[in-house]
Amino acid sequence: MMNSGELFCVPYSFKHYNINNGLSQNTVFTIFQDNQGFMWFGTKDGLNRFDGSTFRIFKSSPDGKLRDNVFHRILQDKNDNLWLGTDDGIYIYDSRREEFNHFEKTTPGHLSMDGVVSDIILDNDGDMWISVEEKGVFCYNFKEDDLTHYPIPWSPGGMQMISLCLGRDDHIWAFPYNHPFVRIDKKTGEVSEFQLKDDPDLVYDTGEVWKVVADEYNQLLIASSTKGIISVNTVNMTHRILLDEDAQGQPIFARCLARVDPQTIWIGSESGLYIYYTETGEVENLRHNRYIPYSLSDNAIYSIYRDRDGGIWIGSFFGGVDYYSNQYNQFELFYPVAGENRMNGSRVREFCGAPHGNIWVGTEDSGLNLFDPVQNEFLPLPPPLQSLYTNIHALYADGDYLWVGTFSKGLNRYNLKTGELVTYLQSDDPGSISHNSTYAIHKDRQNTLWIGNLSGLNIYNYDQDNFTRIEEFQGVYVQDIFEDTDGKIWVSTFTKGLYRYDPVTGEWDVFLYDPSGAGNRLYNKLTSVFEDSRKRLWVATEGGGMYLFNRDTEEFTILDSSKGLPNDVVYQIVEDDNANLWLSTNSGLVCFNPSSSTFRNYTVSNGLKTNQFNFKSSYRTSEGTIYFGSIDGFVRFNPLAFRERELNVPIAFTELFVKNEKITPADEGSLLKESILYTDGLVLPYNKNSVRLKYAILNYSNLNTDDILYKLDGFDKEWIHIKGKQDIVYSNLMPGKYNLIVQLNGEGVNADGTNIKTLAIQICPPFWLSGWAYMVYLLLFSLLVVLLFRFLNMKEQRSRRRKMRIFEQEKERELYRSKIDFFTSVAHEIRTPLSLIKAPLDHVIMTEQVTDNVKENLQIMSKNTDRLLNLTNQLLDFRKTESDAYSLHLTRQNASELIRETFLRFTPLARQRNLTFEIDLPDNDIFVPLDKEAFLKIVSNLLSNAVKYCYSTVRVKAFIEADETQEMFHLLTENDGEQIPPEYREEIFKPFVHLDKERVGKAAGTGIGLALSKSLAQLHKGTLILEDGNEWICFHLTLPIGEIDKPVSDREREPREVKNEPDINPGKAAAAYTILLVDDDVELLQFEEKLLSSHYHIKTAENGVKALEILREENVNLIVSDIMMPGMDGLELTNRIKLDIEFSHIPVILLTAKVNVESKVQGFETGADAYIDKPFSLEVLMAQIANLLKNREKLRETFLKNPFIGAHSIVRTKSDEEFIKELYAIVQENLNNSGFIVEDMAEQFNMSRASFYRKIKGILDLTPNEYIRVERLKKAAQLLKEKEYKVNEICYMVGFNSPSYFTKCFQQQFGILPKDFE
Repeated sequence: MMNSGELFCVPYSFKHYNINNGLSQNTVFTIFQDNQGFMWFGTKDGLNRFDGSTFRIFKSSPDGKLRDNVFHRILQDKNDNLWLGTDDGIYIYDSRREEFNHFEKTTPGHLSMDGVVSDIILDNDGDMWISVEEKGVFCYNFKEDDLTHYPIPWSPGGMQMISLCLGRDDHIWAFPYNHPFVRIDKKTGEVSEFQLKDDPDLVYDTGEVWKVVADEYNQLLIASSTKGIISVNTVNMTHRILLDEDAQGQPIFARCLARVDPQTIWIGSESGLYIYYTETGEVENLRHNRYIPYSLSDNAIYSIYRDRDGGIWIGSFFGGVDYYSNQYNQFELFYPVAGENRMNGSRVREFCGAPHGNIWVGTEDSGLNLFDPVQNEFLPLPPPLQSLYTNIHALYADGDYLWVGTFSKGLNRYNLKTGELVTYLQSDDPGSISHNSTYAIHKDRQNTLWIGNLSGLNIYNYDQDNFTRIEEFQGVYVQDIFEDTDGKIWVSTFTKGLYRYDPVTGEWDVFLYDPSGAGNRLYNKLTSVFEDSRKRLWVATEGGGMYLFNRDTEEFTILDSSKGLPNDVVYQIVEDDNANLWLSTNSGLVCFNPSSSTFRNYTVSNGLKTNQFNFKSSYRTSEGTIYFGSIDGFVRFNPLAFRERELNVPIAFTELFVKNEKITPADEGSLLKESILYTDGLVLPYNKNSVRLKYAILNYSNLNTDDILYKLDGFDKEWIHIKGKQDIVYSNLMPGKYNLIVQLNGEGVNADGTNIKTLAIQICPPFWLSGWAYMVYLLLFSLLVVLLFRFLNMKEQRSRRRKMRIFEQEKERELYRSKIDFFTSVAHEIRTPLSLIKAPLDHVIMTEQVTDNVKENLQIMSKNTDRLLNLTNQLLDFRKTESDAYSLHLTRQNASELIRETFLRFTPLARQRNLTFEIDLPDNDIFVPLDKEAFLKIVSNLLSNAVKYCYSTVRVKAFIEADETQEMFHLLTENDGEQIPPEYREEIFKPFVHLDKERVGKAAGTGIGLALSKSLAQLHKGTLILEDGNEWICFHLTLPIGEIDKPVSDREREPREVKNEPDINPGKAAAAYTILLVDDDVELLQFEEKLLSSHYHIKTAENGVKALEILREENVNLIVSDIMMPGMDGLELTNRIKLDIEFSHIPVILLTAKVNVESKVQGFETGADAYIDKPFSLEVLMAQIANLLKNREKLRETFLKNPFIGAHSIVRTKSDEEFIKELYAIVQENLNNSGFIVEDMAEQFNMSRASFYRKIKGILDLTPNEYIRVERLKKAAQLLKEKEYKVNEICYMVGFNSPSYFTKCFQQQFGILPKDFE
């Protein structure tokens, strides 16, 4: 047996779990692994479930069923329930329901198991045996649901605990305190004491028996407090003491034991852990060492448990739980332990082979060590080497010499035979070493010793005992020197790239980082170069991962963290016997398989002391053992001895959250029927479609099983890779069925599905999307289709009927429009011959001397002409009201006066028919806002109808009456006569409808008087109705008044001042004007020519084309044109005239039968100067002509007499304005040019001299030369007003050659001499 104090490395490394990393309390009484693979720890303060990374703690609570926190034993029955032995009896944890229940069953004698439970075991029938202090042993039969009590004798005054053990003969063994063992026969119920034949008194001195294990060959292994470990043969009834004293001869207080394999028993005691080898009888004692972090946490061991993977769990009183795994102990750790070994320093930098199979170990903090790998001890150093500087960076064995490079203290050479130590330092001597910090030493096959340091590369000259400096490396920090199988030297530098030296050619090649990416991508911070057994060259870097060099293309292939490398800092590379590459990094050790390009990472979780390794610190022995130096000692291992095996790691879902709410089966209305651990399928409603799952990978050997893949079939298209403990979250899943698959990722994963966990998830649709809902929808849809078909059928029938009605209405409207259009067209055609009738009549009546008899006849003809004209106007007005083109001009009118005038006009007719004609008006005149012409038409129509259809009497009455909102004007016309039937009271207001006197009934006619009157009344916002219930025929007109009438003063009654009418007799001067008459009616054209020829020169044209031809040949002053003409109508002719620069100045008067506003607006928009309706009055036409010509003449006179008014004031069209503006500019440019002539101006307008002459004459009534002279005189007047030049100077400036002629012209033009002009 060996004492732990003699060890300097730790052969048994334990991983610790305590209260600091999740355990509820550090006193662990019992340990158990359930069927799922979870580890359970019973402590003095809570029950713990452990899944390899997370503890779940169960404790008593006021509202819970668990009432005790001290757990002594844990066992699982055949129903997966956990039986928990506490100070308060037995609790059963239903793992499917996730709830605790106190065991309340009692024996037939009403004895319960309340009390401190000492032990629990399960027999081969699946029944549970429980020992309770002060009560004895109980057996619970699951099949019979029966509890049986077995009283156990105990020693008075002793402890009441009883341990249990299932014997190989199915008997139950019970071990009371200091009392003979008891055997219980389950079949017979017999309880008997067991006595030892070889030492009967031993059983009275064993103290507490804490643990008993039924071993092979009918042996019972007993852990006692006073006798240590006892082996009892139950057949021979003999015993054997296996272990009762420690190395110091002190008795061992044994509490627990476990056979971990056929040759090894682990024993827990108050003095640590004992490992007993049954074949040799050797014992190892492992105890807590505060200097060794991986030693036991505490020496008081209370429980030992071997899990299904072979891992050993140890529970102690103060240290929590320690875990030991063979997988966890593949690395041997070497580091300084105070007082325990001779190792100096922990920052291991270099390894180098030493004589006799030993190894030189250089550190950066305590100098050199000599290690014996066989004896696992550090040997004393020779005295010269003890004086070396503590910071060692390079070691190299060179025959009988050992080269030792230090940081800043030079290079040392030690003679292993003579003990001579020589130190080489930098100096001014060219043969000295280039820097005192040596980082790399290598001797090639040419026996050249290369030495790299912080500022260059040197070669040691053995003959001269000096150094040669390589010029290419001046100031270059050299990290490593390596020679490949081709004899080429590779030098790794810090930030300066990788150098390659060819001894054959003597040339150096440099591989530098190319930031453009087009060339070499090698990272410039290099740490080492390595060539494997297949002659592949690998380059390690500090931050860029590692690279594979292709000798053919001389390109580098990167392997970094993006390709799976755990860390991009790679210090050293070593190849094992399986052609795997081992890398030291800042994230532990990495095993890289070049064939599969896969990485396996080993960290402190796998037994390393630190994850950070060091530069230049690797070594491989001939047996394949590998050494790596770190910042905390070094590690040794042989990859061939690694007990790698296929992982059989179960995956379990541990917690479920729906809508961020934790779900447990114990909750009321829970979505889980049993624990998520046992749930294979999950059904969720549509409104709880966001889930979060916690999972556990039940592996405790820390072989990097936290790398998983998962996918939700039906949602994810690709596998999702996560590393580390993360939750699986899915939000807002659509209704449907899904399958969640979780599996381990990487090598060593079982292909049989052991490492795969699945969970079916179904999101139920809302009720309106469920199957039965779709059936209802189908029925409803079918019904809807039927209803829709019926509806469409009915709609089609209604549509056909409506179309028929519309068709009939359209036909009626079309017939109505045809009537209106026909009568309107006739009215338009009548107006032209009426003009030929009315105009000569008016002329004869006004100018000719005729007899009274003839004159009377002519007046009768004129009166009937006016009546016919009135009828045509009435028809046209009705047409306007129908097309909303009739616009009212409301003014305040004396309605009483208008009614009197109309009444007086019908008085002669009434007398002729012997009718009583009465009028009733208020004393004060009534003033109403109305359109005078429209109102007269209404009154005239009403009186006309009354006179026409009465028997004897017609009465007219007008008055004002106020209603609730405003005052209204009322006009009533009453007459006796044949009554109108009620059904036709509305029909008579429709056009072309009247009641035939011969018969009663609806008849078509030409009367539109009432229809027009009603339309005009409605335009006034009034009404016209036929009163009923009266013996008289009474038409009632109502119009709004607006403001209340005030008395009208005499001034208001006076007629407005009449403006002076234009002179219709132009006199003799007018004969100089030429008028062009254009009309397609030859008779009217001849009549107009006859009447106007005595006053003007007349030119005639029968259409617009001929009119344009005359304009091009003659100088015309004014045009009178009809609108409606074939070929080119009057509107187009006007437009052509106003757009042609030659004629645009000529005024145009349009004559037409189109009296609607649109026609007038269109005429004025084309440029017409005046618009006269047909039939027209000759006096109106002559007055309009004279007015236009007279206005033009006044504008010309103003232009000529006023020196500061320009010619643009005369023009009335935009084209003429542009013409005058351009003409003025041309004249101003040539004002001082006395030779400027008319042809020059006409040429600039692209006009002939005659056309240009007519244009100027037509606009200004001046010849071009006269216009030039006028503009020169006006310019002279402006210059004279400025008073900057003399008269003679101005004369020549404006183009005059003679000052006297200039003075004469100026006086003629403006009536003043130039010298007097101011």
